[in-house]
Amino acid sequence: MTATFVNAHLNLEYTLECGQAFRWKKLDDSFYYGVIGDTFVRIRQDGQLFTYETTPRPDDYPVIARYFGLDDGEDYPALVAKLATDPVLARATQRYYGLRLLHQQPWETLISFILSAHNNIPSIGRAVQAISKKYGEPLVLGRYRSYTFPPPAVLIQAREEELNRELGAAYRGRFILDTTARILDQNLNLEDYRQLPYNFAHGALTGFPGVGPKVADCVLLFSLDKREAFPVDVWIQRAMETWYFGGQKTALRDIHRLAVARWGEQAGYAQEFLYMHARHSLGRAGPKVATVNLMAT
Repeated sequence: MTATFVNAHLNLEYTLECGQAFRWKKLDDSFYYGVIGDTFVRIRQDGQLFTYETTPRPDDYPVIARYFGLDDGEDYPALVAKLATDPVLARATQRYYGLRLLHQQPWETLISFILSAHNNIPSIGRAVQAISKKYGEPLVLGRYRSYTFPPPAVLIQAREEELNRELGAAYRGRFILDTTARILDQNLNLEDYRQLPYNFAHGALTGFPGVGPKVADCVLLFSLDKREAFPVDVWIQRAMETWYFGGQKTALRDIHRLAVARWGEQAGYAQEFLYMHARHSLGRAGPKVATVNLMAT
């Protein structure tokens, strides 16, 4: 059973194809299919009208609203207007209006971005989906099947060789298992990091195997609501050096310092608009959505 809602400040393409999440697939019916926690979602945009379907709970709008930040009271137009006082971001926000930061589950986000190290978006998506298919619970929506992401107590059962060779983790299987073991051994709840100041939360995350500064910033920004986080990948480094440092090679600490000084609590939103703008303006390839195997039932 499909349901609808109207929103003038959400663009599915920009939001789901900007590298925040890896398990969304747009199929021939123009719907995006993806999993939010234990909810399988299909959703399509026609202008300001959104049509969606969810399982196992039908018409689960609260899950969608939370995920896309539609219910957090944020004044999105005002946020964009503030960013647009920056000449570079003025172009980016006009071109990619409706791009929103997602509210993802920290555990899946952590493992996903451990997989992201020296990797590309399609490969990350395939690995996350393969792990979910092997160890998660099945979800069926119409003709399609997907899977929940396994919790730490289940994922710890995986073998390193299986993760690396069969499930697409390559050399990252040891990082995944060591991180999982630490979470279980220390009875950690990643949601608790939401209450920590940014610097403390960032330091705690970089203590996990396979988590460097960029991965920690991605987890903080995309799942723990730390809007001041500013992940720097090759596209962001190139964008910042081109548009803010006169084309000069620049140390990452100086890029971070400028981002915090210039955009403060909205540095994370600035980062996402810059990423999309850089992929369009500074390179031939546009943003890529993850390739996910959604198995027809």
